[in-house]
Amino acid sequence: MLERLRGILVDKEPTHIVVDCQGMGFGLKTPLSTSRRLADVGSEVVIRVHTHFARDGVELFGFLDKEEMIAFQRLTSVSGIGPKAGLNLLSRFAPAEIDSIIANGKADVLRTVPGIGPTKADNIIKKLQAEAPPPETGSGLLADAESALVSLGLTHREARERLRRVGAAESMSLQDLLKLALAQRG
Repeated sequence: MLERLRGILVDKEPTHIVVDCQGMGFGLKTPLSTSRRLADVGSEVVIRVHTHFARDGVELFGFLDKEEMIAFQRLTSVSGIGPKAGLNLLSRFAPAEIDSIIANGKADVLRTVPGIGPTKADNIIKKLQAEAPPPETGSGLLADAESALVSLGLTHREARERLRRVGAAESMSLQDLLKLALAQRG
């Protein structure tokens, strides 16, 4: 699988680049955020590559950093979100902004991107909120409780919602918090 290219940038357009690797030119589609940060034509570049297999052939997508590529892969894992929509989202928002928009359930912000209507925005929020990793900040007790609930079969979103409804206090034990959260109805 092609994962990285190092070569000379021979063509650069807003959402498409060509990288020459020892005489072989690779065309890659890129978000605006990547093409803006690339050096001038003739410079050496290192590009992370996502290979997409479609009915009509193979497409290569290029990113300068791992975070952008992971965000693209997460976005395109959502049903109805193809590579074009993924690039449009990354052209408008940084990966951290996308994570924040999803975590806060702001589908209206996603709808400002061309090609993302209400249904697609809602699908992105629902699927990626459910798959979100445990929060890195906040109470250790809540993070432990969320992890325990996920290990019991709840999604991260369901676990967070139950914990929110319980209204955990720092004085609670993990066992008590889990009992109360499990008693909540989905």
